[in-house]
Amino acid sequence: MKSYLLLMMVAIIFAISSCKNQVSESADEILVPKAIVSITKPVLGNIESSLILNGKTVIYKKNQEPAPISGYISSVKVKFGDRVESGQVLFEIQTPENKAMEQSGNKNEGIGEFGKINVKASTSGIVNEPILLGSGAFVTEGSVLCTIADLNDLQVRVNVPFEYHNVIKAGGRCSLQLPDHTQSSGTVISVRPFIEERSQTQEVLVKPSGVHSWPENMNLTVSFLKDNVSETLLLPKKALLTNETQDEFWVMKMLNDSLALQVPVETGIKTDSLVEIITGDFGINDIIILEGGYGLEDSSLVTIVK
Repeated sequence: MKSYLLLMMVAIIFAISSCKNQVSESADEILVPKAIVSITKPVLGNIESSLILNGKTVIYKKNQEPAPISGYISSVKVKFGDRVESGQVLFEIQTPENKAMEQSGNKNEGIGEFGKINVKASTSGIVNEPILLGSGAFVTEGSVLCTIADLNDLQVRVNVPFEYHNVIKAGGRCSLQLPDHTQSSGTVISVRPFIEERSQTQEVLVKPSGVHSWPENMNLTVSFLKDNVSETLLLPKKALLTNETQDEFWVMKMLNDSLALQVPVETGIKTDSLVEIITGDFGINDIIILEGGYGLEDSSLVTIVK
């Protein structure tokens, strides 16, 4: 009898223990956390990549205005930084003979105003160097009175790493962004046939569209089109996942409302917000995790935030 009771007690204790374990295991299953994610869908669209480099405005064509005769400067009509038009009077030069007659008081000896010469601008532009000569200064024939930078010759100089020499060709179009964030367009007019030894860059000259009064030596950014693709599969860049060495890429595709599968992909063009998917086992009707996929294993359980 005692043995029977002992066996009954052991059986009851074992049953109670088994029930506790089952309840505990069920509780563990219920408490398994699910990652909270947001979702997106691929789209077909166009994408392009750009090469963005720093540039600087330059004016290579600078016309020196020489003195046509030897004489005394009697009047200076421009100053450094002035914008002048072709044919505008810059200086007035008085011949030594006229100066001598003026000083002697013999102003009516037949020379008069014929002894004064107007020096006119040979081109339109900006007086780009300080004028050091003043009234009364003596100049010799051919000496430079001032220099005018031809605004029609305004260009943008860009030093391009040689690795991109196949991207930039003469006649190619580009976009320009000024420090004040205004935009303009330009055309590549010259790719210089030499390499700067230290930086291993090639000088490229860009002609801005239209006429601008931009100052020389102004820094700006130049964007060249590298590549473009039409009607390709695109995803937001936030949906793309990668390993630490960034040599493997994948996305998390939703199989149903709660199961996410890891899908390897091959990428193409990337921008700040989009990535081109060249190969990947999904299409425009599939649902892809947009945010929350980082660190998820294949076949992870997730909760979608609407």
